[in-house]
Amino acid sequence: MGASGSGGKQVWVAIILVAAAVAGAVAGGVFWVAQGGHPSGDRVVGAAYAGGAAFLGVATLGIAIGSFLSG
Repeated sequence: MGASGSGGKQVWVAIILVAAAVAGAVAGGVFWVAQGGHPSGDRVVGAAYAGGAAFLGVATLGIAIGSFLSG
């Protein structure tokens, strides 16, 4: 990843986790809007599941790619 030492890796992990949080929020928002006709409780559960799954997927993939590139 180009950064040497532990501090550089921590910065990259922080960037990956922030990007994953943004992706999760966007996915949750998309599912919230897409379920417009459903009752409110179902919308909350669907948006929370979609946001959480997107966060876990992006974070896991980002950290795996980062560790692969760093050596």
